[in-house]
Amino acid sequence: MPESKASVTRPAFADPQVNLYAQDVDESIRFYRETLGFAETFRIPKEGLPDHVELRLGAFRLGVASWQAVRRHHGLRTGRGPPHGEVVLFTDDVDGAFGWAASHGAPPLSRPHDFNGYLHRAVVADPDGNPVVFISRLPVTTRADAARRPSFTNHLFNLYSGHLDRSLRFYRDLVGFVETFRSPPEGSPDHVEMELGPLNLGVSTLDALARHHGLTGGGGPPRGEVVLFVREVDPALAWLSAQGVETLSAPHDFAGALRGAWVADPDGNPVQLVARSSGR
Repeated sequence: MPESKASVTRPAFADPQVNLYAQDVDESIRFYRETLGFAETFRIPKEGLPDHVELRLGAFRLGVASWQAVRRHHGLRTGRGPPHGEVVLFTDDVDGAFGWAASHGAPPLSRPHDFNGYLHRAVVADPDGNPVVFISRLPVTTRADAARRPSFTNHLFNLYSGHLDRSLRFYRDLVGFVETFRSPPEGSPDHVEMELGPLNLGVSTLDALARHHGLTGGGGPPRGEVVLFVREVDPALAWLSAQGVETLSAPHDFAGALRGAWVADPDGNPVQLVARSSGR
């Protein structure tokens, strides 16, 4: 029987990480590590073809996992339409970053352009079609240099939502992200940014994505998730379940040292709750 809302308290989340799901983990790792400059910090298994690899760019933690491993280890099947996430990387040279990535085989999705009076942006695809956005604030003061790997100064992970107000209730009001920015500042927003520790999370409407950038999200199952470390997985899942959040994968031990569970945000994007086994 589900616990009542009054009987559970909101868990404390920390060390957020974003995962992308890949058809070919090695190919994705080459893109994020060698083309974009992420540093590899962990992989499992350590020998042979990896199921999961973790990378870092500054404070941004990015995981790349195979769909086969997600199904095998966790029984997780979302299958809810197009990918709803993207990686956003801030750089002083958007045009150069776009040229560099394209020259290394990244398919261009949106050429460099000014947006909404305050950003200069361009978009390429990673090997699984996930959008990777290069952004700088206007005005642009650097010259494009496609022969030099760009240096990225910050990140943003975006989720695309058909109901932005419901996503805000989930990430801000239930999980505890702090809102830091919205556009437009008055009325119904197209885009809202939030923070939890070092993770900068954006939620944008699918309508604004198509209207402003001509992007539809592509095809196939959603390929990204937000990962939230908790002290204990089971009480965290109980609290979210009491708030009406859907469970995708019940709590279970995996990888010899972890316990995890998955829930769905309002658009069906997977959100992983995970703890080291010593935290149970």
